[in-house]
Amino acid sequence: MISVMMRQETVFLFVLLYPNVSVDLMKTGQALYLDVASQIESRIMSGQWLPGQKLPSLNDLASSFGVSRAVIREACSLLVGSGLLELRHGDGTYVRLITVDMFTRPVHAALLLGASHVQPLLEVGSWLESGIASVAALRRTDSDCDHLAQWLFDMEIGIGSTNDVLVAEQGFHLLLADISGNEMAGNLLRILYQPLYSILKLLIEESDVQTWLVSIHRSLYDSVQSMEPHSAERQMALYRRTLQDRARKLNDQPAL
Repeated sequence: MISVMMRQETVFLFVLLYPNVSVDLMKTGQALYLDVASQIESRIMSGQWLPGQKLPSLNDLASSFGVSRAVIREACSLLVGSGLLELRHGDGTYVRLITVDMFTRPVHAALLLGASHVQPLLEVGSWLESGIASVAALRRTDSDCDHLAQWLFDMEIGIGSTNDVLVAEQGFHLLLADISGNEMAGNLLRILYQPLYSILKLLIEESDVQTWLVSIHRSLYDSVQSMEPHSAERQMALYRRTLQDRARKLNDQPAL
């Protein structure tokens, strides 16, 4: 289940990136959204919420689970990344239609990776998304650009809230994958995003990093809108490479 495996992954990543900070500091908030995500998953798998069905509002879910709206948003964004939920911009959150991968959940294999595999995981994401960005720049429509612009706007107004920025960042990248028209690439990206979510959350928690994230996504958007595949590929590679460097530097921080 998500609640057990993701908690193990999050603790391991926290220790990896912040070796001088006690894990006790992260138990309450982190475990809470993971537990809520597990409960939502259970309701879906038990048939309480059916494929294609719209989930209750954030307020209703928060009241139902006895947690804050922020916890619900974080739990839902995790499940969007795993492919169980679908966020329809301006409409709400829906249960995705049943597919084989929802039951096999190959993403769980990535959650069992050791610390030495974090950099390779980020590197794989870079390879995959550079190609996606290049193809999306050639195939995008005006409507696609409008939707990308909305995710970019959401990233910008979300600065200061790591979760809000991550939800918009994820929406932007998954939309690029859909624009590319390569279903396999889209499925692979969704598989990667569940473990990547916890990594990214630790890497972009500072507001100045979030501001940088918005800036580079604005450049990426401009490249896609201008239908410049090489520029889009470079911007995506720069984004992912910078995150890899940041993860490496945080891991190399000496203990106090």
